[in-house]
Amino acid sequence: MSRIKSLPDSLERLIDLNRFNLILHPKSKGSAREWGSPNFAKLSTILPVSDYKVFVTGTAAEGAMLKEEGFFEMAGEVTDITGKMSLDEMISFINTADGLIAASTGPLHLAAALGKVALGIYPPIRPMHPGRWAPLGKRAGYLVADKECSQCRKTGPCQCMLNISPMQVKQKLDSMVNP
Repeated sequence: MSRIKSLPDSLERLIDLNRFNLILHPKSKGSAREWGSPNFAKLSTILPVSDYKVFVTGTAAEGAMLKEEGFFEMAGEVTDITGKMSLDEMISFINTADGLIAASTGPLHLAAALGKVALGIYPPIRPMHPGRWAPLGKRAGYLVADKECSQCRKTGPCQCMLNISPMQVKQKLDSMVNP
C-alpha cells in the first residue's frame, strides 16, 4: 500500500516510540456486533501504561456515544481521537500505530492488511462469525466464544461476546505482541 499519505504532524506527535501504540475502536456504526464500551474501558485499565499507549478512535458521533455511556470515566489512560481524523488520516494513523482491537469493522481489516497486530472480537453466530469475517494477515487474530448461541441470533447485544473478558483479550493481545 504505497499510496498511504503521511500522517499530519499533529497526529504523528501522539505516537510514542517507546511503547506499543494500540488503537481501540469500540464502535462499528451498527455494521457488526460490538464487545461493549465497558469491556473496552476495562481493557484499557489493565494494559500497563509503561508498555501501551492507548488511543480510542471512531466517528464524532461514536465519540459522543462513548461519552454518553461513560466510557472515558471508566477507561484508564487513553487518548481520545474520535471524530478528529479524515478517512485518509485514519488509514495513516492505523499504518503508524502498532495494533488495533475492534469488532468486525473496516479499521480491523485495514490494520490486518497493513501487517499490524489486529485483534477482532466476534459473536459465535453465522454469518457474523470469524470463519467468514476474520481479519486476514500475518499478525491478525480473533476471539470468539467457543459455543453456538441461539440468543445471539436476536437483535441487540450478544451476551456470548460480552462474556469474553477484558483479561482474555489482554492475554490474546500479549501473545500476539510477544509471540
